Amino acid sequence: MMGRTHLLATAILGMWLGWTLAMWFAATRSFRTVDRVLGEPTSELRQALAPLGHEQARTVLRHLASEINRTYFGAYGWAQILLGAILLALLWYEARRATLGVVLAGVMLGLVVILTLIVQPIIVSLGRSIDFVPRNPEPPQMARFWMLHGAFTGLDGVKLLAGLALLVRLIFTRMDR
Repeated sequence: MMGRTHLLATAILGMWLGWTLAMWFAATRSFRTVDRVLGEPTSELRQALAPLGHEQARTVLRHLASEINRTYFGAYGWAQILLGAILLALLWYEARRATLGVVLAGVMLGLVVILTLIVQPIIVSLGRSIDFVPRNPEPPQMARFWMLHGAFTGLDGVKLLAGLALLVRLIFTRMDR
């Protein structure tokens, strides 16, 4: 039975880490895709966007990319809280004491709670307030937005590193000793 718990914990953690990397990939590609599509539009797209003009079309498509990212990160934040709670419960059940695995899972879950409930809503609100604001000159809110974005990315990176350390621990140790 404990072997299955160990295997389930490892699978949940692997899924969580994989989704984290997939989210990083998706978030970084969405805005590049807007520029790529606008750089080589099909004739149909060029015709559909012509009334807007290039800059307005770019602003609208970047807003759409932002909303897609916001939707994904919102759902993913709640999914991470669920995964983290399940993982922590599995590790706690199997370890029955505050082992390194429980501490690492607790740190990961704590970071996700902070990011999902505190940092992310502020980024979303601030991002929406500047989506259609001209960027030249840069609006004063941009500095705060990038500071929060950097904090989110940094804390998510710490979460990923803690998860990788936990994954190594789960792979190379047996929890039922």
